Amino acid sequence: MTTVAYILGLTSGFGLMGYAESPANLIATSIIVDLALAPLTAIVAIRRNRSITAWAIAGFALGAWALACVMILPAYRPAPPRPPQYPPTSDAA
Repeated sequence: MTTVAYILGLTSGFGLMGYAESPANLIATSIIVDLALAPLTAIVAIRRNRSITAWAIAGFALGAWALACVMILPAYRPAPPRPPQYPPTSDAA
C-alpha cells in the first residue's frame, strides 16, 4: 500500500512537495486531485486542438504532469490542403 501511495503521490505532484501523510490519506487525496485535473487537462487539450479523450485519460493517470505537458505543447494546426497543380503534366507528347 505504501508503494501505491508513493506512485500516486508522484503522479499528482504531492511527492515533489514533500507531502507526508498516511498512505490511505495520500491515496485518497491523490485520487481526488487526479479526478479534478482530468477535466481541466481535457479543456486545455480542446483549446489546443488535441485529442480530448487521450488527454483526459492522461490527466487522470498522470495528474499534474499531463496538465503541464498539454500546456507546454504548441497548439496543433493541421497543414492547409495543397491546391491541385493545373494544368496537369503529361508524358504523352
